[in-house]
Order: sequence, then C-alpha cells, then structure tokens
Amino acid sequence: MVKPLCACLALISLTLITACQPQPAVDPSLLLVSNVSVVDVEAGAVAPGQDVFLRDGRIAWVGRAGTSELPEPGRSFAGDDLFIIPGLWDSHVHVFSTEGEPDFALPLYILHGVTSIRDMGALISLDDQREVNEQIETGARIGPRIINAGAMIDGPPGSWPGQMVASTPEEGRARVREAAALGWTSIKAYSLLDPETYRAIAEEADALELPLYGHVPESVLLTGAIAAGHDVIEHFGRVTKACSTEEQAMIEGARAALASDDPFPALMAEMATHAFTTLETWDAEICDGAIAALVESGVAIAPTLMVADFYLGDDPEPDDPRLQTVPQSVRAAWGEPDFRRTAMTEDLLAIAPDAVQQDRDTFKRAHDAGVIMLASSDAAFLNPFLFHGATLIDELERYVLVGLTPREALATATLNPARLFGEESETGRVRQGQRADLVLLRANPLENISAVRELEAVIANGRVFDRAALDDLEATLRLRANSDASN
Repeated sequence: MVKPLCACLALISLTLITACQPQPAVDPSLLLVSNVSVVDVEAGAVAPGQDVFLRDGRIAWVGRAGTSELPEPGRSFAGDDLFIIPGLWDSHVHVFSTEGEPDFALPLYILHGVTSIRDMGALISLDDQREVNEQIETGARIGPRIINAGAMIDGPPGSWPGQMVASTPEEGRARVREAAALGWTSIKAYSLLDPETYRAIAEEADALELPLYGHVPESVLLTGAIAAGHDVIEHFGRVTKACSTEEQAMIEGARAALASDDPFPALMAEMATHAFTTLETWDAEICDGAIAALVESGVAIAPTLMVADFYLGDDPEPDDPRLQTVPQSVRAAWGEPDFRRTAMTEDLLAIAPDAVQQDRDTFKRAHDAGVIMLASSDAAFLNPFLFHGATLIDELERYVLVGLTPREALATATLNPARLFGEESETGRVRQGQRADLVLLRANPLENISAVRELEAVIANGRVFDRAALDDLEATLRLRANSDASN
C-alpha cells in the first residue's frame, strides 16, 4: 500500500504545482493566422509554416509557427494549406463618379482582395470624400483605404463635369493653389490643357510639393511631360504614341484642334487619326529612347490595359455574374450608345485589334526595360464594363497574358504602388509593423496569377472577412443591385 499511496501523493502535489504556475495570458486584441505560407512578392518566394499575428489593424509579428513569445491570441484563423499575400492596390479608379456608387463600389473591392485604391476623379467634394474615408477607417463602412487624387485641371471647355478649368498659365497656377488650399495632396492634369498652361501647373505643383498625376495633355509630347516632372501617367496609350516617327505631327494636329472654335469635337476627330498613324509609323529605336527617358526620370505608368476591351466591343455576356453586383440603372445606361464608341469609325474598328496588340507589345517592352507599372482598372459606373474590384483581377491576368511573370504582375499591385505613393512602411509586404491589409488564397499566386481569384479570406485594416462573410457580402450586393431601390 505504500507505493500506491506515494504515487497518489506525488500526483496531487504535481497537480497543485501546475495549478499554481502562471497560465499564459490571453490578449483579446491579438488575431493569429496560424501555419500559413507567406508570399514574399519582392523575392518571388514562399515561406511555409508561418504564424502571422495581428493587433489593432497592424501586423504584430511574423515568423515560424509556434515560436512567438506573444500572449495567446483572442482569435485565430487556421492558415493550413493557404497562402497569404499583401492586400492588392488598384491605382486608378473612380468610386464617386455617380450618385450612390460608393455603396456598391467600395465593398466590391474588399470582395476581390483590393484593400487600397487611388481615386482619380469624383463628382463630390473632397470633404465629402474624406468623410467616406473616415467611415472606412473606423469600420462604419466596408471598403478599401482610399488615396484621393482627383484634383483635375483641364483646358477649356473641360472634358467632364466637376473639373477645374485653366486657359492660361496664370489660371493654371491659381487652380493648383486653390486645390492645395482645399487640402488636395496631388494634382491631376487632363487632356485639353495647352502646353504653356500645363507647364505652369507642373511648376506650381512642384513648388507646393504636390505630385503631378494624370493624362499627358494631347498638345504635349511625352518628353515634354517627363521634363515637366509628371510623376504618374494615366493610361498607356501615350507611351505607344511616343514610339511613332510622327509624334510631333500628331501633337501639332491636336494643338490646331484645341485652338479651333469648337475644340472638343475637333480634337475627337483629330485623335481618331492617331491610331492609324501610330500603327503605321511605330519605330523600335524611337520607342527605346522614349522608354529610356521614362526609366531615367522614374515616371510611373497606370496602364489600364483592360479599357481596350470596351473599344473592341468585347463586352461581358448578359449572364456574367459581375453584372449582378451592378445596379440595374447602371446596367441600363451601359446598354445605351456611348460617345466614345460612336467615335469609332468602321476603318478604326478594323485596325483596332492590331493597335491594341501594338499597345500590349509596347507595354511589355517598357516593363522589361524598367518602367514602373501600377496595376489599374479605370473602374467607374461611368465607364461601361469596367467593374469595381473584378477588373483589377482581369488587369493582372492581362499583364501575364502579355508576358509578365505572376510575380511581376503581383508587384504592380503591391510593391510598386507602395513605393510610388510613399507607403512602403504601410503596405506591400507581409511584414511586422505594416497595416493588416492581407489576402488569404487557396493557391500560390507565384505559380499562377489566377490564384488571386481563389480567396479564402480578406483582412482589411485588421477586420477579417472570411469566406462566409465574403459570400454574404456578395449576396447582399446582388440583392440590392437587383432591387427596385437601385433604379
């Protein structure tokens, strides 16, 4: 009886000692994504078996699973067989182009793993835009973080409602100062500006330390935009035009049109000839020179390659599920004649596929030479069939189709925008200290870019949308889009 008694006493003693030991504290603010494969976009590598801890909207720790000295997390998400990437960027969108658009557009970005966007022009005030930003930041509204970059300045008569207009260098400088006074942190140049006014805008923006984004005006050579200090060129077509032996002649034609009594239709007619000219006079040596100037200056491009599908008439089928998250009234408007398409003559339509291919080939040439590309969709309810969220994924796949590797395509939506917009400490990597803007995928996107469609969860500013939550979000958007209230 002695041995069993001793064993019993020992067991009781051990139990008491264990009970007296301090138990691991639980931190309710911590979220653990456990045993996940971390995708390093910069290195093009995957680190399997990692734990990623999040706290207060930030990445608190990343390392080998089970080795953290952090307290027990209050919440956890199993990352087994999943890949985690930084949240994606769309660097050219318009979420405020029509009334009620943010209510649909913003959740759609989260639904597709896009956690940061750069809005390039709105029909509401900057104060109203910032109110939406604040709602997103506090969690009152579902959506990505927004960089408001739509302080548009155009030449007369203006291309879109809500633009500032400048017809002289003095007016251009004044518009920049007005934008700065309102709180804009960048300037967007637009197509109808004359060269002198454009240069004045660029100089004033530089003096006020405001980046210059936007279109290269039709009256300005690409080299002129580079010399003026243009930071990001929206849409790739102006690079392809700069590869023509006749770029100067085309620019002079645009200047003549802008100087006419009715400049907008005159410019549209002039521009219709430029596709023919560029297609026939594209020159490799001239192109390499233009591309080298872009690389040397550090000018970035937001290519928006998917826009070409609209001009090619490559519209989605009526039963395309993406249409079901677009309000009925918007779908109806997309079915009406569009002035941009009506400007496409039969001759222009005939060469459009070759012109688009030339654009894609030039894009690949520029990328390979080192031009910085920013994944961008131009999504807006005013731009038919360019879907918020979904078109950014199409754009990434288009880059790979053109010849980029999946890693290179991912960089255009993660590393590149983070660097260009001064956000390297905030986004672009799965790294301690960065914002908790992350996407969990069921497949490795470094092997196949279409893996970005295989979402298991999206984390935006620390808020987790698992697969069930994403499905519920999509169902809600579909219901609202197809209700009478959306008409």
